[in-house]
Amino acid sequence: MSHAARHRGAGWFVGLLLLLFLLIVVGPWALTTWLEGRFSRSLGEPVQLERVTFNPFTATAGFSALRVGEGDEPMIVVPRGDVAFQWSTLWQSGIHIAEARLDSPRLHLVSPPDGPLNVTTLGSTSSDDQTSQQTTSGSGGSSLSIDRIEASGGEISWEDRRVPQGASIHATDVDLTLNDYRGGSDSPMQGQASGTFGDGRIELDGTFGLAPFTGDLHVSARHIGAKIVDPWLTQTVAARVASGRLGLDGRLRFGQAASDLLRYQGQLSLDDVATVDTRDAPLISLAHGAFADIDYSVGDHLTIQRATLSAPDVTARIEDDGRFNLAAAMSGSSSSDASGSDKGSAGKGSDAGIAVAIKRLDVEKGRFDFEDRRISPTVSLDVSELQGQMSGLDTRSDAPVDYHLNGKVSDGTPVMIEGDVSFSQPAAGHLHLTTERLALAEFAPYIRRFAGYRIDNGSADLDLDYRLRDGTLTARNHIILKQLNLGKEVDPDETSLPLKNLIGLLQAESGVIDLDIPIKTTVDGSTQVDMSVVIWQALTESLENLVTSPIDSLQALIGGE
Repeated sequence: MSHAARHRGAGWFVGLLLLLFLLIVVGPWALTTWLEGRFSRSLGEPVQLERVTFNPFTATAGFSALRVGEGDEPMIVVPRGDVAFQWSTLWQSGIHIAEARLDSPRLHLVSPPDGPLNVTTLGSTSSDDQTSQQTTSGSGGSSLSIDRIEASGGEISWEDRRVPQGASIHATDVDLTLNDYRGGSDSPMQGQASGTFGDGRIELDGTFGLAPFTGDLHVSARHIGAKIVDPWLTQTVAARVASGRLGLDGRLRFGQAASDLLRYQGQLSLDDVATVDTRDAPLISLAHGAFADIDYSVGDHLTIQRATLSAPDVTARIEDDGRFNLAAAMSGSSSSDASGSDKGSAGKGSDAGIAVAIKRLDVEKGRFDFEDRRISPTVSLDVSELQGQMSGLDTRSDAPVDYHLNGKVSDGTPVMIEGDVSFSQPAAGHLHLTTERLALAEFAPYIRRFAGYRIDNGSADLDLDYRLRDGTLTARNHIILKQLNLGKEVDPDETSLPLKNLIGLLQAESGVIDLDIPIKTTVDGSTQVDMSVVIWQALTESLENLVTSPIDSLQALIGGE
């Protein structure tokens, strides 16, 4: 071989080494820089890549540490992934990816106080950019298209900054498959996803798009922690979820696919749910709830065709200061009381909040626990085994809601509660409660407070009728007392009347006192009892006893037992 040939061979060898050096050392850096620029222009957000390796024989690339967005919490973070390019990407202005596989990606969604969800800005470009792109390519511009996206072991977090306390949800173990992403196109992607929420699992299947933001998905969720709704619940009521699980099976639409921000239609189930007020005192608990044919639109309405509550437990409590826990919770203010301010708050909330309609609500094996802590000792009434239904609830209608419930008090005495309630302004309602042979020990603290005596024994038949109209509560209570026996006097100042003797005169030989007691109460707490009616009944019954049982009546009047 000649000297010149050897020099040419050495030159080719050095050139080949230089080319290999450029491909191995400079190539990845140049490719990384090129892709960062192309992706940044296509997505409209800054894109960072730590390293990219490219195999020209298979048109595939591997990358690490992909970040989309600015700040300490970028919109998208992908520790590593693999991408298969279409060859047309090399000479066309757009980026066309046949398949992208992402390992452990993290998506951070943010709903700011004002403005759209952060991911909806992906792919948006200024008008100047669009004009330049259309001039270059004629149509497609510098768009990004991906035929298929697969992700495994991912995380999705959503931060709702519209809620003052910073509501957020977090999903882990997210597996995702999406097809036909076209940047700048109105066509949504098709696909499915699944992920873990706490101890529960959620699955989604349908269409999803970023620009414009849209989704039309079938959602199935099981054993999701009910406390997830707390930040949004506390915006409307002064209560929070202490425990429980929920499940969903229905259709979820949002963005352009819905007529409003978000809409859900389908079924909802609740299990072992417990709610508490702002003082961590129990409000309502539920063993199981099934809600069928739900139509929920954020900020507008919630319609339920049928609901069944199994073993609900409602705690109603009047505090020492007169605060009624249920009224305070429904008013949406932890500082509200049971006076007229509650009514105003509740009315305002009803006007400003969403419309709630429940066509039919069935109650099975319910319980109602009542306490009045203004009385010492505390008065309590526990009604269990509640069965019944309510129909026609609609907070935007003046039509009354009918309800009918049957149950038993703690001593096994049957109780029937029925009536109606209207959500008109001002609210109106009717409650009718009847029971027979109720042990007076249930109400002894009330009677002792107003009569000054302990009750040793006795029973009562109650027919209580309450009506609320124009802010005034009126009651016509028919009470039949049987075998009433007063014991020790506990407060001599409570009455100056010889009450034992008068009761003996009223019940005489039959042992029965039959009274109608009219009561009027206004929203400011003032109460009026028409004592003239009560006294006239007492005089009439006493005269009848004197005529029919003169010896027993006179013996009672002069002090006999």
